[in-house]
Amino acid sequence: MARQARLGIILAAAAGLMLAVNDVSVPFSYERGFSPPTVVLARFGFLILTVILLMAVLRLKPVLPQGRTGHALGSGAMTGLATLGLLGSFAFIPVSLGVVILYTFPMLTALLECLHARRIPRLLEILCLVVAFAGVGIAVGLNDVALDPKGILLAAFASLCYAVSMTWNSIKLREADSTVVSFYMAISGIVTVALYVLASGSFVVTPEPGLAPWLPLLVTCFFFSVAFVLMFRAVTYAGGSATAMVLNLEPVFVIGLAALLLGEDLTLPRVLGGALVIGAVVVSEILRGRKEAIVIEPVG
Repeated sequence: MARQARLGIILAAAAGLMLAVNDVSVPFSYERGFSPPTVVLARFGFLILTVILLMAVLRLKPVLPQGRTGHALGSGAMTGLATLGLLGSFAFIPVSLGVVILYTFPMLTALLECLHARRIPRLLEILCLVVAFAGVGIAVGLNDVALDPKGILLAAFASLCYAVSMTWNSIKLREADSTVVSFYMAISGIVTVALYVLASGSFVVTPEPGLAPWLPLLVTCFFFSVAFVLMFRAVTYAGGSATAMVLNLEPVFVIGLAALLLGEDLTLPRVLGGALVIGAVVVSEILRGRKEAIVIEPVG
């Protein structure tokens, strides 16, 4: 069990890195003329193809244990709504503020799992979550931000949806194969996003000819798909709250990649915030390793 939990933590960190590559590559798709909802729709479509290929290689049938299909579809719908909520928040508030609000989801996930387990979070658990959240805020920076209530509510909605999805998988789907679970989540996710795109008329692709303008979109879709599969495999192994905690590393990875690939400055607040996040994650996993039961037991 302990070895499996550690593997889950490693997979969660890898998922955070893959998501960071996705984050850095997304603006290049926008520059080519793709609308944000179109990018989200393409990512879920690519995810479905990736999972189908993976199931074929692993010889997995697209069948979940009785009663689990509905849970997977519901969790996937939550991820689709979370993506749309975060996307919508950027129309009203700066991206930096939206990201900071989004990263309340590890705290919400921990609270939801504690609520389900009918236990009170330990003080050090809460402290690690708060320090990680503060680190994200310091690293991203919130100088002179505009506080539009609509944007704040949309970002908070995205955070809640991600937390619900993580908790849902941790409680109801940990005994199911995560690859098959990801397949059903991708289906409901793409349906959710497609309904929004149809209703809003926001499907826009690049006007540029040739394959070159599509390459940034393919890069984004690839890394998003890999991250999605790794993330929910991590939930299977380590639980929702542990996975969510490690995913705090994503903004730190984004800052590092932006400095490495885009030439952005590594300012003192970014380094300090990143150090706080990494420190909080390390301490959290040390505390988790000392528990007699490292992860929350699956619930049938």
